[in-house]
Amino acid sequence: MGSVTHLAARRYDRRMGATPAFDLFPSLADLGEESRRLLAGAATRLACAGGTPLIARGDLVTGAYLVEKGALRVYYVSADGREGTLYWVEPGQSCILALNSLFSRLAYPAWVESEGDTEVTVVPGDVYRRLFALEPTIQSFTFEVLSGRLFELMAMIEETASQGLEARLAAFLLRRAKGGREVAITQDQIARHLATSREVVSRLLRGFVARRLVATTHRRITLLDPAGLAAACA
Repeated sequence: MGSVTHLAARRYDRRMGATPAFDLFPSLADLGEESRRLLAGAATRLACAGGTPLIARGDLVTGAYLVEKGALRVYYVSADGREGTLYWVEPGQSCILALNSLFSRLAYPAWVESEGDTEVTVVPGDVYRRLFALEPTIQSFTFEVLSGRLFELMAMIEETASQGLEARLAAFLLRRAKGGREVAITQDQIARHLATSREVVSRLLRGFVARRLVATTHRRITLLDPAGLAAACA
């Protein structure tokens, strides 16, 4: 784990099991008996509240992060000090940048914090590399994480480069709604995700409200017209 991660490690609940939930990570259910024992003896379970820093830019990552509950927010900080979200690592997923740093032994290039009450299994780097060499299921899981996140990052880069903030906000709300109509979030949080100011987010949301695309209440945004929001992304 990176140096900042020890802040979260103190919140580790030792009543939790040491192995990840196999229903969230189906490929791990096919591990051989020896690999299961290795994983059970080495893995650490972390339980932390939302906003807990886990990795800082420049940390040497020494473990693979398997998210079981909540999410990890991976973000960057711009030259003017604004945060922007790169992606979220949600239950059943692992962090592509952490895995890359783990295998390349390069410093982590971003920051990571928990979002909401979060539970993560951390597999020490030497153990994960050993399992990767021995187990085809770990190899498949790793490549799936890398390839899936790569396409997501490319889409985000293209979106950031080619779209204005209004379109990016519309796309952000659609992603966070995950097919539903409700997004529990504050305007300050949206500003952090999009690397902009709260004032800009407030102005754009007022525009969406005027066009009856969304309705806003305290810490919640309701999508009234998802198709209209999708059109705003085009």
